[in-house]
Amino acid sequence: MKFIKKYFLIWWIPIISYLVPYVIFQLGLLLKKDDIVDFSLILFYINILGNIASSIVQIVIKKWYLLFPQLIISAFLFFFVSVYLAFSPPDFYGANKTIPKNVKFETPVEKEITEKDLKLNDFRLAEISQPGIYSFYTNHQPKVAGYFFIKAFEITSNERLSEERINEQSKIVVEKPSAKIYKGGFTIYEGSWGDKYGARIELCYKPNNDKEYKVNQKNYIVEGWMR
Repeated sequence: MKFIKKYFLIWWIPIISYLVPYVIFQLGLLLKKDDIVDFSLILFYINILGNIASSIVQIVIKKWYLLFPQLIISAFLFFFVSVYLAFSPPDFYGANKTIPKNVKFETPVEKEITEKDLKLNDFRLAEISQPGIYSFYTNHQPKVAGYFFIKAFEITSNERLSEERINEQSKIVVEKPSAKIYKGGFTIYEGSWGDKYGARIELCYKPNNDKEYKVNQKNYIVEGWMR
């Protein structure tokens, strides 16, 4: 109770208390644990509220001039953290995933796929530009108009990856079926560069007037795209 009283009465204690969530945040980065990072952010926002409460106390005890460093520093840190989380949020989704040893995985190639690279009704992934951004190629020849699309699942949990975004990004509209290679693309957002994990990639086709069906599926080693 004595420390809590000092926290609100002594103006600089709420300010240096920002070191606590900062240290915990760095620990979360070191261990690559999203839960620890999230906990540090909770403490950070609680401390902002504590600074605001302490600034009100400074007014009450007639030391109103001390509220300015509290509010200025808090506003700066809030803005800095908000920008950081908006443009480069830490994401350790794949950091602690286990890649099963009894499952066969393929690795996306780093080149354009040609007809000779594909078997009958086949598809393959390529990672040509940035990690987490994938191109896919298929020689499956649909008999009616419709569209191809991709479904991706984390291999151990069967969790659907970036469902809404991949549904839209990977769509290849087929108006007049023809004998050719179809190419599309999609991005996996779960995880960060270098944190690789296993995923089941399903190539599906949705005829315009019928139910969707799965063309093929393969297991790939993937990673998330860093914003």
